Amino acid sequence: MSFNTKFSLRSFLKQVTKLTDNQKESIERAGFGNLLRIPDHVLRRSQLDQLMEKWSCEKQAFVFPPGEITITLLDVALILGLRVIGQPVVLELLAPLTSLEKEFGASVVNRTIGVELLKERLESVGDRDDESFVRVFLLYCFGTLLFPSANGKVDSRYLHLLQDVDNVSSFAWGAAVLEDLNNCLRQRKSKKTNNIGGCLILLQIWCYEHIITGRPKLLDYSTFPRVCRWESSARQYAKSSQFNINFEELEHTQILWKLEPTSEEMEIDMIREIPQEWHLRSGPGTIEQPIEVENQSAIRMGTRHNEEVDEEEEPMSGEESAIFVTSDEWHLRSGPGTIKQPIEVQSQSAIRIGTKHNEEVDEEGPVSREESILFVLSDGEESKEIEDLKKEILELKTIIEEKKENEAKIQAENEELKKRVQDDEHMLMKMEKHISELGILLSKLSMQ
Repeated sequence: MSFNTKFSLRSFLKQVTKLTDNQKESIERAGFGNLLRIPDHVLRRSQLDQLMEKWSCEKQAFVFPPGEITITLLDVALILGLRVIGQPVVLELLAPLTSLEKEFGASVVNRTIGVELLKERLESVGDRDDESFVRVFLLYCFGTLLFPSANGKVDSRYLHLLQDVDNVSSFAWGAAVLEDLNNCLRQRKSKKTNNIGGCLILLQIWCYEHIITGRPKLLDYSTFPRVCRWESSARQYAKSSQFNINFEELEHTQILWKLEPTSEEMEIDMIREIPQEWHLRSGPGTIEQPIEVENQSAIRMGTRHNEEVDEEEEPMSGEESAIFVTSDEWHLRSGPGTIKQPIEVQSQSAIRIGTKHNEEVDEEGPVSREESILFVLSDGEESKEIEDLKKEILELKTIIEEKKENEAKIQAENEELKKRVQDDEHMLMKMEKHISELGILLSKLSMQ
């Protein structure tokens, strides 16, 4: 099944070539400097199409004959050079519309920004390297490279995270890229759609790194990030049978099950900060031991995958879209947000703002169902969310009232125009009568 995508590495790189040295330094400080060094790779669409077909929504991994393997946070950090440890990237559903979003043309009912509009704004920035430039460039990067969507638009709520440009580098952007790509792979497979978003160059270079057949030439083993160390995926690779991969016939020795950082890579902060406990076992690509997340109180977006065992010890799997609350007592393990143990919620309020999709197995096979899910908020957070929601409602009411006033004004103008037309018609009739009377009078005068 072929695919369509708004991912465009070439569009991104075209803007990179126009940057001044000062602008590049500003992007470096924001934590995205490694992306500026990506070479112009051409997507190997046929290979990517076959690879995406091997994705299992249930296992959150690619399933090959020798075993299963998934994309890890370490893979993302090594390939793209983005942080995977840091503040979670969260697009809050009930976040109030900011003045910054309004500047980019977003509204309460349409919180998106067109990539073409961002391109135009970049063109108008010129040589400026201020905070405004950084925001526009990163949004363009999100829309073309890291988080491209099927509709060619960028979520305006990213501006909440770009408000303080000095704090942008503290976010785990690499983890967000991985989560977004996983969601795109799942949607493509489950909905059987031809449109796919996500960072496809990450997927392509991941394939080069882990599948040791049918890949281009390795230029420099020591280059970082690893997306830069492979010979550009030129069109000859897409056409040559020498570089074809038959995923159905892969052998165990043709798969590199786990990437190991080099000694040079271990000197890089974003690689060194990844916990040593993040060990993956070859095969299903699951976690050998859970990773405890301490001293956090953030809400993060994620996907939770559970495995339960019934009385006959038959595994049942479910996948839920959720927001997870982490704290000192609540531990998560790496991967697609798998929960180590149930989260006990005490003295907390909850509001329902999402849906959950599960698959159950009955006598006739899998049955899909969709139900509401509760996202947990503290009392203080709930009060803030309610106040923000009230502000949103008031803003919507104001928009509705303005619309009603405009409609009433237009109706009044129409009535006035109608009255004028009637007056003009009446005046015209009087003039025609007067002309007729003058005609009769002239006729009488001429006869005399």
